[in-house]
Amino acid sequence: MAYLAPRGIGPTMWNPNERKQTQIRRRFMLLGQTLDGMRVWDVRRAIQTLRTVGSMSGVPVRLQGERRMAGIVLYASLFEPDIVRLDLWHLSPSHREGPTFLNVLRYLDVPQAVAMAAERSRIRLYQKDDSGWQFPRAVAGKFGWPEEQFQVRTVSTDDEP
Repeated sequence: MAYLAPRGIGPTMWNPNERKQTQIRRRFMLLGQTLDGMRVWDVRRAIQTLRTVGSMSGVPVRLQGERRMAGIVLYASLFEPDIVRLDLWHLSPSHREGPTFLNVLRYLDVPQAVAMAAERSRIRLYQKDDSGWQFPRAVAGKFGWPEEQFQVRTVSTDDEP
């Protein structure tokens, strides 16, 4: 098991002052990027790095994230091959609540991204209720995926991964 703290989280945490946090987010946008977009990059690079370590090279990769990080690992899985499973805790059903990626809502929202990821990886969503996930369920039904390919499991908001 490997844990990752992408930029701005844990040991790489920036100044917690809200004004400084706003300045940092604006600086990323001036570069044509968002903080969440760069965190997706961090997760991707961590996966790629783990695959180069001798004893980890053939190990199946399973990603887990909670709240905003659930969306970040979801998007990282879209760009990396051979992700076996995603465990996403309290994933927001829309980008309006996060994660933030520039212009993403022009093309898709979180349920569509979940359906795309479910094509290649098994997905477990841990939510307080199963509303808002009709699109990935419909895609799974149309393609005849096995039931374990996409599941929504009901948990309380106090439950953590």
